[in-house]
Amino acid sequence: MEHPILFLCLILEKLGLPSGWHFYEEAEKYGVLAQLLAPHMVHSYFVVTIIIILALIARSKRDFIPGAFQNLWEFAIESIYNFTKSNLPHDKFEKLSPTVFPLITTCALYILFSNLLGLIPGFMSPTANINVTLGLTLITIVYYHYLGLKYKGLSYFKDFLGPIPWLIPLMVPAEIFSHAGRILSLSFRLFGNLLSKEILLGILTMLGGKFFAPLPVMILGIAVAFIQTFIFVLLSLVYFAGAVEEHH
Repeated sequence: MEHPILFLCLILEKLGLPSGWHFYEEAEKYGVLAQLLAPHMVHSYFVVTIIIILALIARSKRDFIPGAFQNLWEFAIESIYNFTKSNLPHDKFEKLSPTVFPLITTCALYILFSNLLGLIPGFMSPTANINVTLGLTLITIVYYHYLGLKYKGLSYFKDFLGPIPWLIPLMVPAEIFSHAGRILSLSFRLFGNLLSKEILLGILTMLGGKFFAPLPVMILGIAVAFIQTFIFVLLSLVYFAGAVEEHH
């Protein structure tokens, strides 16, 4: 099976490290290092490094009269903060914000940068791999169950039983399928949209040329990158809010 040429993987291969599609598909032969340096993992490390560097630069150059770079970061962080605040219960926001806001900010920046990275020739979006999106989803799922147990204790499980005792045999399976469906919804939506965008870009590049043919899809890809980030963050906040709210 042919795969696109990825610059980061080529650099690691030149350094003698097992990175690239060939090593990843034969990971049993090349060992754990081939899995740790799989294409989606390498690009994930790259995205995290970029975010950390940009954050350190923004932190080191805080001026009383902010410049364009500081303004951009402040606008991004403030927008995420306000969005988080508007989607969490107001009476619990002060308790939730110290942990939920950093988690949501990290997810939003990582997903957005990962989505946009695939628009650069020679790079791929880590979020176009189901392992990455599933990992992000499991963080959200585990954390909202943790919030439910933290704020409600064992009574959190009453939410799975429904309001009427004789409906318990129907409500429990329905709730289990509902929560399992959230895993599929969050992970496959993000993965499917990003993978289809990359496949479409590759097809148009081969059929129509390297310059103008993929341009409409690249513009659409920018929109998809922001929209899918927004949807993932919104649904995560909805799940967090639902876990701590009292059900009547």
